[in-house]
Amino acid sequence: MRSLVIERRYIFTVTAGRSGQSSLAELLGNYVPTCLPAFEEPQIEYRLPPVLQTLERNVRRRFVETHELLGRGKVLTAFVAGDDAYIDRIARRRLAAIDRELLRQGKSIYFDISKFFSRGLHGGFARGLESIDLVRLVRDPVRNMRSFLNRNKRFSLDNNAPDAAVNEFRVLPSDFHTGEFYLWAWCEMYLRFERIAERYPVRRAVEIRTEQLIDPIAMIRAFNKLELPHLQVASRPPLNTNQSQGLPATRVSRADIELFERFLFRIPSDIRARIAYFADYDPWVANARYLAETS
Repeated sequence: MRSLVIERRYIFTVTAGRSGQSSLAELLGNYVPTCLPAFEEPQIEYRLPPVLQTLERNVRRRFVETHELLGRGKVLTAFVAGDDAYIDRIARRRLAAIDRELLRQGKSIYFDISKFFSRGLHGGFARGLESIDLVRLVRDPVRNMRSFLNRNKRFSLDNNAPDAAVNEFRVLPSDFHTGEFYLWAWCEMYLRFERIAERYPVRRAVEIRTEQLIDPIAMIRAFNKLELPHLQVASRPPLNTNQSQGLPATRVSRADIELFERFLFRIPSDIRARIAYFADYDPWVANARYLAETS
């Protein structure tokens, strides 16, 4: 008797981060039964009491669920250096773990929801698989910047330098305001999505905007474009992981928008023309609700 072979699919998210990854993972978990949504895997499996978890995190990110398996650390430097052999080795380890988990859970679709995929591991995954699907998860750039600033993280932990030769959009950051690093990362990930889709065997490529995550009709369209078998999607409130972690809510100010407008002058016209999002984007109109709240 011949065994039934289930075709596996691998879907990866290209995003600047802070763009609704938790909401997307919840939607997939609720409405796409054959899908294994993986939110910034590998997650740390804490075993020690909360008071010791900062220490445990540092140890486990170094030796167990390492920065490299996540897509940080040496992966960032290897991507800039063009060290494909190292990236391929890390991607193979991740793919082996992914396939084991798909088998264990009886799922056929792996959906990677992580900002780290496009920071360096994308080439390793694409070279290790016959084909992949892509989702560009994109948020209003000013709100995206403000959400990152609220977290007060070190930019270089998750990103290569803006002037690295490997980037689609190269710019000297010597006089950057802190927020401009995140505006640059937003632009770079937008452009990197296009480059990955052009360079590698991508079957399906779909854009989902953060505000569409609470729109059942928009999500059904996105799932259909990805050819995901799904249940009927219901309305739901957005998740806010900044607030759930005790951080300030994202509230855009006039200063944030003015910084964005100054940053636009740093973008060469040929690069800006490649960012279709900007074609009809007015940051004052898009963020009028926040400005009204702070006026």
